[in-house]
Amino acid sequence: MTKREKATNIATRAALDTPPQTMAPAGAPGSSERALNDAILDADISRSYEEFLAIVDQFYADAVEVRSAGSPEPIVGKAQLKSALLRHLIPLHVMAEIGGLSVGVQQTPVAGDSRDAQHSQWSIELIGVTGRRVRMTWTILRRWQGRRVVAEYHYDHHHEGEPLSLSDLLIATPTGLE
Repeated sequence: MTKREKATNIATRAALDTPPQTMAPAGAPGSSERALNDAILDADISRSYEEFLAIVDQFYADAVEVRSAGSPEPIVGKAQLKSALLRHLIPLHVMAEIGGLSVGVQQTPVAGDSRDAQHSQWSIELIGVTGRRVRMTWTILRRWQGRRVVAEYHYDHHHEGEPLSLSDLLIATPTGLE
């Protein structure tokens, strides 16, 4: 995804989820949710993975609890959340910075029935240098206390496309290892 496409996606999403003249107060969960989502969308994994860790520090409570529909054990606390993120972010960063992987992220707000619980749908599309693509989508429910996420639940995971391989990256490999 080019920078122009990313900017278009962000502008389109922002236009859709910001009601005219009805902005929530600065500490409201809705405005905090928008700020968090904007920070995630503005971060660039090909530039740095540290931006994502700073987002955790800025928006998540010290004792945050993160659960996923596919995992029986929750992640509890900022340190454990950052550790779990690093297991995904470091390889993604290397593949994007060195291997030429294109990473596109999109977010769509989902209407909810509670002021302190915010839903959003997310997708990430990985495009190799060969043009082969893989897309993952999921939905997130976040519970807020003031300006901090205290609980996050990931559900409704979907996967489209075959996994990318080393041939989809600009990484030299010894013959016969792929």
